[in-house]
Amino acid sequence: FQDASKNSGTWSEDDFWCVKLEINKGDEIDFFHHNMDIRLVSTLVGDGVVLASTDVVNWKMYESGLPVEMSRYEWNKHVADTEHAASSGDVVLIKGNQTGVSRPCVYRSPDSAEYAQERLVLTVDRIKEEKKGRLVGLKEKEKLPVTLLSGFLGAGKTTLLTHLLNNREGLRVAVLVNDMASINVDGQLLKDGVEFQEHKDKMVELQNGCICCTLRDDLMLSVRNLALERRFDYLLIESTGISEPMPVASVFSATDEMGLLKLGGVARLDTLVTVVDVFHFFKDYKSKQKLVDQEELGAEFGDERTIVDLLTDQVEFANVLVLNKTDLVTSEDLETLKGILKKLNPDARMIETKFSVVSPSSVLNTRSFDQKASRTIHRFQAEGLLAAKEGSAQTMLPGWIRELQSEHHKPETEEYGISSFIYSASRPFHGDRLDSLIKGGIVNLGVLRSKGLVWSASNPDFALEWSQAGSSMALKPGRRWLDAAQFNGSRHGDRRQEIVFIGQSMNETKIRKALDEALLSEGEFSGWEETEVTPEEYEVIERARKIARVH
Repeated sequence: FQDASKNSGTWSEDDFWCVKLEINKGDEIDFFHHNMDIRLVSTLVGDGVVLASTDVVNWKMYESGLPVEMSRYEWNKHVADTEHAASSGDVVLIKGNQTGVSRPCVYRSPDSAEYAQERLVLTVDRIKEEKKGRLVGLKEKEKLPVTLLSGFLGAGKTTLLTHLLNNREGLRVAVLVNDMASINVDGQLLKDGVEFQEHKDKMVELQNGCICCTLRDDLMLSVRNLALERRFDYLLIESTGISEPMPVASVFSATDEMGLLKLGGVARLDTLVTVVDVFHFFKDYKSKQKLVDQEELGAEFGDERTIVDLLTDQVEFANVLVLNKTDLVTSEDLETLKGILKKLNPDARMIETKFSVVSPSSVLNTRSFDQKASRTIHRFQAEGLLAAKEGSAQTMLPGWIRELQSEHHKPETEEYGISSFIYSASRPFHGDRLDSLIKGGIVNLGVLRSKGLVWSASNPDFALEWSQAGSSMALKPGRRWLDAAQFNGSRHGDRRQEIVFIGQSMNETKIRKALDEALLSEGEFSGWEETEVTPEEYEVIERARKIARVH
């Protein structure tokens, strides 16, 4: 194959080779047409490829193109009037043209392939250097580095982006700006505040949606195209004020049906930056509003997220927290906020600033993003505490996972009243009492953030995911609990209560007491174990027994 490529004048030491096995795919026209200029084909099972040998092809007519007075069918017959079908097991070397259907068909799939039940075809394609990136990705050092800017509306993202572009120190920068509105206001502000160099810089605008959900495919396509232009040193992405960083970060690890990276093969996520408005953070964190309640946020109908949930997501999943507007708060309030943010995201670097002025080196080419972290978080949500403890990520884990990973939790010295603790129990919650606890709330006890897995006797087969941020509280269905055979022979498998609490001036004693009182009592638990019914059904049975004893 190599010798044939050299003889045809198409060989280069920088070329790549793509080996494909096609199983029962039938008549794939693009597979056998001229999208590669030289390839090796062998049909291992089924009828072989149909082709015209070199000596019967009128190559001059092939190259000259379709005559005006001739039909494509006639043209094909004149170019190759004799065809040959390779047998199963034959190895065939094919030379074609990359202009596709603008040339006659000198090799093709056999007609029988369209109906074949069993078919196995092996091909080896030569991929030229200039096409390598689009088809098989780039080398790690060639990938386009990306910084993602997140933050709530008005935090200072566009101001930060403008500052970075005006101080980019010779970097050739591409910019992608996302806006929920049909008119990209941030994009226009950027154009007004930055002098883009025509042949060095480029700005792409994505509007009428959010890149973490509705415009996800547009984001992947735009970033991929920018990376494959191979002329930029860096890409800066400004997301909308209601975008969560994790879904955007996950597109860089998305794979196709063959397990190959779609976007991560040509670009690498370098740094996640969240801009925090220190002046409004506490007010927004205490808000009970949903995103759709504030029209200016542009949230779509049906979006159930609360403002506090979004703020928490943006803070917990970031490499750098830019604390903006520090001139508008007292030093004590700033230190208190920093303590809370440190609990929510222990590994993030915090940068204090006014008007979003930071050193470009603090947010560009930091190589601080850890893709393993998002996988660890997803595993925890799917599989629980054990997955978090076994997770390979060492950085970028939210504070609640950090707490759960610790074998022996030791409370840190409290500063500004900020602390954390883990609540554990080996009995299930009573369904009704758990509902009452959730409705009553725990925010008034100083809890800012709590997260974990819950065991409810009303639903003993499945875990419940406990998630609270500020006034927002939710219990969502989780994974199935492991049974005794799957978990060290323990009678109840891995069922348990395991919740992390982070807060300021928390009343830990009252919180633990409220949680303990919502559990099944020892007597209820024993009866529940014996009857294997829900606590509510058990109470009905007990009342019936008492009535029977009275009579």
